[in-house]
Amino acid sequence: MDVPGWFCLGLPRPVSCELPRSPGGVGAERRCISDRGTVIQEITSWEPPGRLRFRMVSTDHGWGPWVESLEEDFRLETCGTGTRITRTTNILAKGWFPRFKEIGFYLGLKRVHRFVFENWRVVAEQAVPPPSPG
Repeated sequence: MDVPGWFCLGLPRPVSCELPRSPGGVGAERRCISDRGTVIQEITSWEPPGRLRFRMVSTDHGWGPWVESLEEDFRLETCGTGTRITRTTNILAKGWFPRFKEIGFYLGLKRVHRFVFENWRVVAEQAVPPPSPG
């Protein structure tokens, strides 16, 4: 996808997420790679196909030293003929002015995840054949 908006202002552009050492499950490593670094996460809840929860273990991003903890929870639920995806992020900043940092992280993560969700939507729509006429 094209990379509009905030990515040109320094936000990391997502490239991929992977399970490098296993097929998944609680305790497994999840790695998210961007154009500016990698975030290593530990899966804390794995309930296919409805829930994935993980916490950041480490990162080489420049913002890493400002983060005390970062946890994310993805939930999928069938909704009519589609699927609703809900993402909840809990971030705790450290150092001076942590609340201001948390607001900045919130805005940045919101933009990054909107990009990811839009990419998922495009891929899902391309995978579904158009309805046949008549």
